[in-house]
Amino acid sequence: MSQSKNRRTLIERAKAIFQKIEYEYEPFPKSRLQDIGFNPSTAEKWLELITYIQKMPRIRLIKTKNTTIIERTERGFHVMSRETFMDPNKSYEERFYALQDYLNALINLEKLTE
Repeated sequence: MSQSKNRRTLIERAKAIFQKIEYEYEPFPKSRLQDIGFNPSTAEKWLELITYIQKMPRIRLIKTKNTTIIERTERGFHVMSRETFMDPNKSYEERFYALQDYLNALINLEKLTE
């Protein structure tokens, strides 16, 4: 069998990383990703990509018969609020209010697009 048939798809690789993260209950060194077939250099690239994507506005894919439409479901304020309520360095009060702001803005955006 050729090497290209043994290669995992991008989705399979991402799933493997998240399954490993889910399995580990404590923080762990990147080197443990070798257990699932990632050398340190590849693991670093994947982790950088994942953390970059996690900071980006959320999107939704709408698939039709002939095309796929990409829709942003968050705007700048949503991203800023999400970053605040996910920041462990912020106080619980700040995070709580940021979460409320995020939800209110998301609800208002959905009402505007209906």
